[in-house]
Amino acid sequence: MSNYDDIMRYLRRNPLKNVTPLKMMTAYHQVMDSYLVEQAEHWGILLLLPAEAYYYDREAYPEADYIVLMDYSSLETVPDLINRIPADAKLVFKLQQEARLAVTPYFPLTQVRSFYSFSTTPGQIFKPDKEAVVSEQIDERLLPLWMKNGYTPEELVHYFEDGAFSVAIYKDTTPFSTCIVFRNGEQIWEIGAVHTADSGRRQGLAARVVSTALYHTMARGYIPRYQVQDTNIASIRLAEAAGLTLAVKLEHWINYTPEHK
Repeated sequence: MSNYDDIMRYLRRNPLKNVTPLKMMTAYHQVMDSYLVEQAEHWGILLLLPAEAYYYDREAYPEADYIVLMDYSSLETVPDLINRIPADAKLVFKLQQEARLAVTPYFPLTQVRSFYSFSTTPGQIFKPDKEAVVSEQIDERLLPLWMKNGYTPEELVHYFEDGAFSVAIYKDTTPFSTCIVFRNGEQIWEIGAVHTADSGRRQGLAARVVSTALYHTMARGYIPRYQVQDTNIASIRLAEAAGLTLAVKLEHWINYTPEHK
């Protein structure tokens, strides 16, 4: 793809903000339509990913044709980007608030989901928990806990083959709380699959596991990301208890009969 390198260069300027388009470009650039608009010192990026390409979108938006991702340095590029969106397609826009406000004049949008991405701030220090066990191999005892968060065995195997590691606190040989840290982008590593067994809840174990994961993620030179849907109040409180700060809010909006104005 002729514009792949240029698009990635712009997106990498803010990898945490652009973790979703960076991930999609890396994995699916061969099947998506990508556009780069450059106007003097300004630039704009539009990515159109077939909704069937990514397993999450296939399940969440089975009626959609494309997932729309955008970034830009100036509102001046937005009209040019909008003109490249198929007029009769069923669309899911994954946008941050400022981009959503820029798109609204062109499409009547309905919000369906919103996700918060938490991360660390410069100078933060985390300490590993003495009881937390870190492993770069899949512990079969942890699979049931991870799968309760919706992860499949195949997905987990892929993550660990790509360098993921787990953190867990056990009582004797029984896992009580765990999470995994896996690559979500070039330098962005996701803290996911956070789950505490019923018998271990309300003891602060999840916060200890996440804090340990943060320590090891940062020690390896990665940027940590903890994503949660805005309706999951318990998980948001966990992120805050672990010392994380809200960094990005990504909203999902649908328009199944888009009309250019």
